[in-house]
Amino acid sequence: MKKTILTLTFILCAFILKAQLFRETSLYPNTTGIHRKYFNGSGGRGYWTYEKIDALGRAVEESSYKRNKLLAKYLYQYNDKHDVTRSIDAYSINDPQRKDTTTYEYTYINDRIAFQKCTFSNNKNSITYRLIANQGDSVLTYQELSYHYYPAKKADTVFERTYILTYQDGLLVKKEEITSDKEKEITCFEYYNNGKLKRRIITREPKSEFQGFRIGAPGSDDQSYSYTYDRAGRIKKLYTIIADRTYKLSASRYEN
Repeated sequence: MKKTILTLTFILCAFILKAQLFRETSLYPNTTGIHRKYFNGSGGRGYWTYEKIDALGRAVEESSYKRNKLLAKYLYQYNDKHDVTRSIDAYSINDPQRKDTTTYEYTYINDRIAFQKCTFSNNKNSITYRLIANQGDSVLTYQELSYHYYPAKKADTVFERTYILTYQDGLLVKKEEITSDKEKEITCFEYYNNGKLKRRIITREPKSEFQGFRIGAPGSDDQSYSYTYDRAGRIKKLYTIIADRTYKLSASRYEN
């Protein structure tokens, strides 16, 4: 079974531009559509999305709205391993005529992604992820190379990053992200018995002298999550807990 970093279902599809390694493909059998309302950031009140689900339970179309106004529409195509092969920005209220397509290529070793290439719509910018070390399927190391083309220089600039992923009982418990200048961000994960994310703690090395701030949804380097579920075990309401204060993030309704 392919191991991926668990992400929350409320994260909007722009996150899909990151590696398929860094998202979990959520399958919704016996579901044809999902309505999600957002609160406390993540768009805020009045924002909602609708996901169209295919016969295999995968989201193939997602539209985002503010009240009754369409803001954006995204289309997705998959391979037989449920990894995204094409992501299409079909509509944006900011540029209605523009359509951007991001493509993904993969190679696998024993159903695990060993290499992924993400190519953006201009066919010049891309990101590759390569598995460079595997310690018993418990500690995986990936190298990221991000290529950015600058027309004025007629050349690529390459940025390198390393990810060390540590798993326990099939769940990611630690992610280390190391930049080319040796700065490190460490994220530790805790889970409920059903595998849903319970707590996420971020530390940095070296420790920053300045305290950062976040925009959008409530956020913290030490953040917990709670859920309510429908009868089919699908997430109905999502909450985050920060410094003993609970925020409602989203509410979902499923079409069968």
